[in-house]
Amino acid sequence: MNVNQKIETALSDLVENNIWPLSCPLEEPPDEWIVYNPELEAPGDFGDNEDLEWVHYMQVHWFQKGDGKRAANCVRVRKTIRTRLKEAGFSLSDIVTLFEKDTGITHLVFSCNIVEDEEALVDDSS
Repeated sequence: MNVNQKIETALSDLVENNIWPLSCPLEEPPDEWIVYNPELEAPGDFGDNEDLEWVHYMQVHWFQKGDGKRAANCVRVRKTIRTRLKEAGFSLSDIVTLFEKDTGITHLVFSCNIVEDEEALVDDSS
């Protein structure tokens, strides 16, 4: 399973499958959704001057529309996403909470990373 599949499998039911890489493709976003993006891919271990494993650094963005006056209460969803990402094999480095006054959207940014699976590199199409 590749990194994108791991994120979607872990989180898609939290937002009724409203989860996409890079951006929400809908003209009018749903009330709650997730987008995710790669931040960095870097070698994580070396041996004999060769990279032995790669680490994928990702950002997962959770959004919820609100009434425009105050941020949504996101304590429960923050803990749930954090737990599910850990269970999927990710390590989290930080979580940032944002509130967009003009749109009323609460936005959580989860910075996480995971070591690339060897199986994810195999082409199953043959």
